[in-house]
Amino acid sequence: MYRINQIKERLSLPCFISFLKASPLLLVFFVSSNALYAKDLKEYYIEVIVFEQLEITQEEDLSPVLLDLKSKNLISLLERQANKINTEAVEKSFEAKVSGDLLNNLEIIDLDSPSIIEPDDAKEEKKYILKTDKWFERNDQLKELNNIYRRLDRRNEYKVLHKISWIQPALPDEETPYVHEIFDTHGLLIRLYQSRYLHLDLIGYMNGNLESNQNEEQIELIKFTALQESIPEDVEQIDIPVSSDLLYLESIPEKIEITGEKNKEQAPKITEGMVEYILREDRRVFQNESHFFDHPKMGIIVSVYDSSL
Repeated sequence: MYRINQIKERLSLPCFISFLKASPLLLVFFVSSNALYAKDLKEYYIEVIVFEQLEITQEEDLSPVLLDLKSKNLISLLERQANKINTEAVEKSFEAKVSGDLLNNLEIIDLDSPSIIEPDDAKEEKKYILKTDKWFERNDQLKELNNIYRRLDRRNEYKVLHKISWIQPALPDEETPYVHEIFDTHGLLIRLYQSRYLHLDLIGYMNGNLESNQNEEQIELIKFTALQESIPEDVEQIDIPVSSDLLYLESIPEKIEITGEKNKEQAPKITEGMVEYILREDRRVFQNESHFFDHPKMGIIVSVYDSSL
């Protein structure tokens, strides 16, 4: 158990950021399956379908456009971590011998115990919980938009280019990065942010050769900030599970030497280039609704709904 002032001292932001970039594995301490209590922060499921409209009926100027991403704050979705089963441990468990006396002395437990009805006051006191370990994690399955996806996929006048979903918090405008999703020679930049109202800022493009860095450090920083803000100021001590590696550190080092794969410099990314078609829009949206962004050559459908649903 750590006292709050110890937590805040050890997680001071300047040294933590340099440590964060060098040692992402140790961040399991902050963002593993821990749940955070939300204050004003809300998280949403986002589902996206991008499709090409094969029949252009409008006579518009669809000349190639220069798209410059250098000044934009970009991240890429994280790959989902596959659940691994320790098959060796499972096999050994079947080899264990259990004595007959142990089985004979087992008590029969009634599992159908009467359900406990909570009073209304207790229900109101329940807090909404944020599960940061799932934030910005790539998922190719759709829930709300699955029926629309199936109908589009059957129509001859449309060609589905991409479908994707993930969970993220709704941050203030200036703190919200674009999620940059690339599929074939096409791409999508999308950010959900909270100002006075909820907004979707979206850029979709077709036939362009653009790339960007993954910026996993920024995603972890967003999770870390959520952890920091989840600790009430008036709490004197709190149970926070930590990595054993972190417990034995004198302090979080300002610099850590990185060896192996992490030490390789990333190849420069292509953040500026011509795209054949582009769709740009920033609009106010309502949660638990689907939103259609239209273009003569492409269409994008986005669903934003509460993660608690």
